[in-house]
Amino acid sequence: MLANEMGAFLGTRTLAEIRREMTALGPWSGARPAAPSVPVAEVPSAGDGQLVLATWHHLLDRGSLQDGEPFLAGTAAKARARVSAATAEAFGLADGDTVTVSNRRGSVSARVAVTDGMVDHVVWLPTNSDGSTVRASLGAVSGDLVTVTKGGAQ
Repeated sequence: MLANEMGAFLGTRTLAEIRREMTALGPWSGARPAAPSVPVAEVPSAGDGQLVLATWHHLLDRGSLQDGEPFLAGTAAKARARVSAATAEAFGLADGDTVTVSNRRGSVSARVAVTDGMVDHVVWLPTNSDGSTVRASLGAVSGDLVTVTKGGAQ
């Protein structure tokens, strides 16, 4: 419908035509590549006051594709340090507390979000969000050990 509104014809006009075209293609019958073989890495063992870092990008973060777009950036989720209920209890944390996640290189402070389904002994932080620049501040990646303390950075 969008292509039609823009005056472009993509070879089909209706959903029924698209389904007929896809059915005519049939299922893939060629060879499939083998599944990748990746060696299993050792799980780090966290010491006292340490957790294993997990991190990934939020869909809306401090990425360069959002430069100069304050209204879109304003809808981004707030950075939260996500931990399991057992991890929160072990560290004396409650939902909404502030924690500092640090290593030899630097630190990041964020509010705690006790999260169902989180693995114990892990803290998750967004990789590159306002208030959580894990790679720039810590030089860390998923699987690294970090120190976690209650309260904001000193």
